[in-house]
Amino acid sequence: MASNKSGKRVPKRYGDMPDKWDDWHVRLPDPKDQLRVIDLYHKSGSKSKSEFVRTRLLGEHFKVITVDKSVVEYYRKLSELTAQVHKIGTNYNQVVRLMYLYTAEKSIQALLQELVGLTKELTALQEKAVSLTIDYRER
Repeated sequence: MASNKSGKRVPKRYGDMPDKWDDWHVRLPDPKDQLRVIDLYHKSGSKSKSEFVRTRLLGEHFKVITVDKSVVEYYRKLSELTAQVHKIGTNYNQVVRLMYLYTAEKSIQALLQELVGLTKELTALQEKAVSLTIDYRER
């Protein structure tokens, strides 16, 4: 509060609003409502409760952040499969380069067998990735 010339205290004003409008207290008597508001606040990503309430009261847009644990697990497994495919792809490229270096038939046959094995591994990993995706979509 500020003082006027006579020393009397007068409310501080913002436009036509006295400072009593600066202090808000909201009571939610129903525990279900309280839990719902708390949940919405946590999902909103707001930096403070004040920011959350302000955006809700003024009808401003706000974001809701939700984390689906099944999606996180799906991406983790899919990332592991992708890493394995990358490793096998690197080995595959190395074998192909070696095939260009060797001209002996026995060496080339051995390298071809290795390529067949790597191709089978790649196929198995791709089947796992497809199966993982189908399982995720069915949930």
